[in-house]
Amino acid sequence: MRQIKKIAVLGATGRLGAPVVAELAKTFQVRAIVRSPDKARTRLPLNVEIVRGDLRDIPSLHAGLDEMDAIYINLATETVDLNLPFYEEREGVKNLIAATKGRDIQYIAKIGALGVYPPALKTIKNNMVPNLIRMEGHKIIAASGIPHTFFAPTHFMDLLPNMINKHALQWIGNTSVKIYWISAADYGRQVVKAFQSPETMPEHCPIQGPQALTVKQAMEQFVQHYDPTLKIRIAPLWMIRALGFFSPRMKFVGHLFAYFGSHEDPFYADQTWRDLGKPTTTIDMFAKGLRQTPTAK
Repeated sequence: MRQIKKIAVLGATGRLGAPVVAELAKTFQVRAIVRSPDKARTRLPLNVEIVRGDLRDIPSLHAGLDEMDAIYINLATETVDLNLPFYEEREGVKNLIAATKGRDIQYIAKIGALGVYPPALKTIKNNMVPNLIRMEGHKIIAASGIPHTFFAPTHFMDLLPNMINKHALQWIGNTSVKIYWISAADYGRQVVKAFQSPETMPEHCPIQGPQALTVKQAMEQFVQHYDPTLKIRIAPLWMIRALGFFSPRMKFVGHLFAYFGSHEDPFYADQTWRDLGKPTTTIDMFAKGLRQTPTAK
């Protein structure tokens, strides 16, 4: 496998995609294949090349992969419907693999979830719909014969500021499950190391942070170090599920948090830490850093 220098990224502007792109762009030549170049220019570093492309349009993907060495995929599935004709993480991935034909792609890395990590599957009774779709997309990548890694992260602490509404940090359902929270920046640095030595990477790579905290503990620490005036509110899961009868979006949110509340993290990431470095960011460090950002509040 030749040295990777140029990486194409799908899903570059997302909440978890943009921090990884920022880290990759410090070491590699990065090309973001996006549907909206204007939007991407406001979210990505200036040294990132931006080209228009769409997962529904194979020729645009084929053009976007020209002269690229590798691909990083950051996609999400946000539905409870198993009968849609197109999912980015399945049909979109299928189109992307089709677009690699005639291109000398050395390596593909994709973000997934801890709920699709094979050892974790043994303990999961009712997996969520996004993970079911995600695993089908992973099979498509595996069948391509291109060397690949599926990152399997736990909860990102970057989710917490997005749960602030009306001066309250909010959660839904059970807050007693224990999670090895990871920061997107730490994850991004691990992704960089993976692209530097892809030939040593396993097919499945669990991603977990340095400390295990319950959701309640994480929320309390975040509020203490970010904004002690924030209230903490927990919405009952039954209420969100009831709203789901009238709103597809709330139906998905209820499905997501029902899954979150029923699965605690065993620790899987010891080999990842040895290979890619131990994450160092804790919830309190993350909150303090966010507080110091001028646009944080």
